Amino acid sequence: MRRIFLFAAFAAALILGAGRGTLFAQRGTTAQREVFKLASPLPRESPWGRTLERIAGEWNTITRGQVQFRISHNGIEGDEERMHQSLRSDNIQAAVFTSFGLSIINPSVLTMSAPFLIRNDAELDAVMREVQTDLEARLNTDQYFLMAWSKAGFANFFSRDPVFTPDDLRRQKIGSSPEAGDINTVFKSMGFLIEESTLVDMGQKVATGAVGAVYITPAGAAPYQLHTQLKNMLSTNIAPVLGGIVINQVTWRKIGAMDPNFQREMLRVIRQISDEFDASMPRLSTDAINAMSRAGLTVNRPSAAQEQLWFNEIDRVIPALLGSAYDRDLYQRINDILRRQRGGR
Repeated sequence: MRRIFLFAAFAAALILGAGRGTLFAQRGTTAQREVFKLASPLPRESPWGRTLERIAGEWNTITRGQVQFRISHNGIEGDEERMHQSLRSDNIQAAVFTSFGLSIINPSVLTMSAPFLIRNDAELDAVMREVQTDLEARLNTDQYFLMAWSKAGFANFFSRDPVFTPDDLRRQKIGSSPEAGDINTVFKSMGFLIEESTLVDMGQKVATGAVGAVYITPAGAAPYQLHTQLKNMLSTNIAPVLGGIVINQVTWRKIGAMDPNFQREMLRVIRQISDEFDASMPRLSTDAINAMSRAGLTVNRPSAAQEQLWFNEIDRVIPALLGSAYDRDLYQRINDILRRQRGGR
């Protein structure tokens, strides 16, 4: 579930690629060649999967075929906790993580995805400009190195019955991964019913009516065809979905030993393509919503008063969650940035 929610999203959400074995190998080269494995929870046939493939091809080119990555798409390597364990033990050498996976390395990262805190792309950009360096310092350790961030859009509630207010959602059970502990804690504090389920079982629970709502990005909902059962979407954004590609330091040092220029050029390429992908994300989200709307999805737009009810709810429950679910200092710093961004409102 986490692969889709805050996710597909996101963010996961991101990038890298190779395919089968030595797909990008340059024939005839006698130089040292290293083949590494990168795990992604995201679909191979998706914007994220295609971007990963593009990056892998670029890396192969700039390293003259000496650095190649085989991508395990579609969550083949397991959930994000399992990927983290494999990355640490060097069974895989790099991985695409959403905010949840990154929070295993440093829990404070999940504060960026606190519900109803950051509400749109402009606010997310303003926050990232000021906190990105600090977040990277928390994530870059003697074991891991964050190569690039990725934005996977904003998660929304998709539901069987229309939702405009928190009370509307309280009448429907929300499907969520048991791994999404902090998010589940927030929603339970808001009085919502949570049905914890693995991704494998979630589709069946949606189909049988055991689950009446999920939270997911539009770009993630479309390929999973969730809108065929959950025909309503609340337009209010829940939270941004961030992702990142993390490589373990054993591998990163190995690449640097092959040629120090490889590290510099690989970072240049991945960050350039990641920026391009981020710039395309609003369009991808809009395109997904339009496609699902043509197939019968209804986008429910609450009034200003109805939307304020969501913000009032999070203001009510968040004080008790600071210092446990979310980093108190980082949350306050983000709040200060947003207050300036909103003109002091």
